[in-house]
Amino acid sequence: MKGIEQFEHQLHYSVYPTKKFKTTTCLVSFAAPLSTDTVADRALLPFIMEKSTETYPSIELFHTPLEDLYDTNLYAGASKIGKEHVIQFQLEVVNDNLVGEDVLSQAIKLLEDVLLRPNAYDGAFQPLIVEQERRLQRQRIESVYDDKMRFAQQRLQEMLGGELAIPSLGTLEQLDHVTPKSLYDAYQSMIQDDRVDIYVVGDVSREQVEQAFNPLESLGTRQPRLLPEASRGEFKRLEEHQDIKQSKLHLAYALDVDPRTKDAIRMQIVNGLFGGFPHSKLFMNVREKESLAYYAASQYSSLSRKLFVYAGIDATNQQKTEQIIEEQLKALQAGEFEDETLQQTKELLFHQRRQLGDSPRQLIAWMSGADVRPFSLDEEIAIIENTTRNHVIALANEIELEAAYCLKGGEA
Repeated sequence: MKGIEQFEHQLHYSVYPTKKFKTTTCLVSFAAPLSTDTVADRALLPFIMEKSTETYPSIELFHTPLEDLYDTNLYAGASKIGKEHVIQFQLEVVNDNLVGEDVLSQAIKLLEDVLLRPNAYDGAFQPLIVEQERRLQRQRIESVYDDKMRFAQQRLQEMLGGELAIPSLGTLEQLDHVTPKSLYDAYQSMIQDDRVDIYVVGDVSREQVEQAFNPLESLGTRQPRLLPEASRGEFKRLEEHQDIKQSKLHLAYALDVDPRTKDAIRMQIVNGLFGGFPHSKLFMNVREKESLAYYAASQYSSLSRKLFVYAGIDATNQQKTEQIIEEQLKALQAGEFEDETLQQTKELLFHQRRQLGDSPRQLIAWMSGADVRPFSLDEEIAIIENTTRNHVIALANEIELEAAYCLKGGEA
């Protein structure tokens, strides 16, 4: 996107100066290799750190300065992105020019307090806060079981193995081993060893951002981003039963597409034609024409080098649904799609990119992805525009079914 400034000191910065928003949004991202040994501690850590600091050692005390700064919002969380476990702290503050006050620097000083002066003593976080947050984290982990679509996708990823098999929150068993001391060890590792990236969207200048974030320049080490290797394992199938009405069919396809290449952008078109949009083959044929699914869609994960298909079905229709899905992929591989449908897919991808400018969070999400892709927004649009039928056919033929998981309901 035009106007994005990227620069690097100890930390890496991506800044999008704009007068469009009444707020300034900042995201500080800590990334480390995804590991079963650390995932539970790292997943809980941001929820501990966002609640209090050494200076403000309770939730009530910490919220007071945030409220004084025109209700500044601070969010924290953790997720897995490709081969990395990422902890993020996000600030949303009112535009300085609207209030005639340097709110941004004051808010970042609070964030500095969160990151550099946590509410810990003698090498451990406060046990009472840790226990409270562990209970909440347990509920979050257990909630995946109640969300059958998320549960089915998690089980599919466990079948695939590697980093995909590691839940972003960890498991209940791993959570049971988290202690105030192990959390502090995870914190120390995060501060000293993680790659740190900073994203800012708002009415700011590079100089203002550099000055405001300068106290954080001692954080982390500049590790390269970890990218997935191509993998294509033996086909796996698993079926499980629960007392549910709607069965969940989840499929994983392997594809050898480097996320740093033009083909990773073109794969978004392939996905759009296959199952990514309402005019796609899966939606029109599996759901609408054959009435085999309550929903049917696909999603391309460039950093996992996978394409996933989701369908909500009656268990009695599983075999036929899988057959129709396979037929849709073969049709795509054979070039059986209209030029108008290809152009419609491109237009929807153009629209998605034009909408980036309407949301600071979407802008930051795109900037984070652009750290992997060596293309500007205009270059991505040009790649999409110049993608041909032959590009689509060639990439579609790279897609190979790797795993099938079905969570069957009581009607099976």
